[in-house]
Amino acid sequence: MPRKALFSKEEIIEKALFIMRTKGPDALTARELGATLGCSARPIFTLFRGMDEVCEEVDRAAKRVFEDYVADVTDYEPAFKEFGMRLVRFAKEENQLFRYLFFRNNTSTHQLYAVAQACLKDISWEYGLTHKQLHVLYEQMWTFTCGLAALSANNQDSYTDKVVGRMLSLQFVAILSEIKYGHKVVNIKPRKKRKGAFLTLNVEPHNIEE
Repeated sequence: MPRKALFSKEEIIEKALFIMRTKGPDALTARELGATLGCSARPIFTLFRGMDEVCEEVDRAAKRVFEDYVADVTDYEPAFKEFGMRLVRFAKEENQLFRYLFFRNNTSTHQLYAVAQACLKDISWEYGLTHKQLHVLYEQMWTFTCGLAALSANNQDSYTDKVVGRMLSLQFVAILSEIKYGHKVVNIKPRKKRKGAFLTLNVEPHNIEE
């Protein structure tokens, strides 16, 4: 008669996910998982073919954590800012998962794009943006928001919700002013300084329609 499993698959994956969230994906080994469960690694492999299968299940579980974290952002106005705020907050609160999902796991970026695109629909309608204008807004805001989230993952104490909200609003208004209301931003081209000369900026108007 087969020996009864000490743990269910769900219990093992829950512990494996805990290891990833607290210590990072590199810490997820059979030895570490067994220690966290309070047993040897043997009971794990009565339910899984090997650690590769465990890691596949944990990958799916990690993605669900993020999906749940941003699931209702489109219920907010403006949704795109709510999404940005949550992305940065997730990077702070779940920095190991954030690093795994968006620095090491390229397939996870599709989650970000799908939610971000859904959030942009209201902006397009509210501000009467053309498809090209919306693309520029998305590109600039997306780059800024992801950069802010990455910085936040490394410096969790530096970016409070208040600071992040102000930075996202300032960036949004600046970009919108350029693409919608004609407040052109100059394109500053770096050039080598001449010794003994004062720096003068060589600027040219930047037109997004080009």
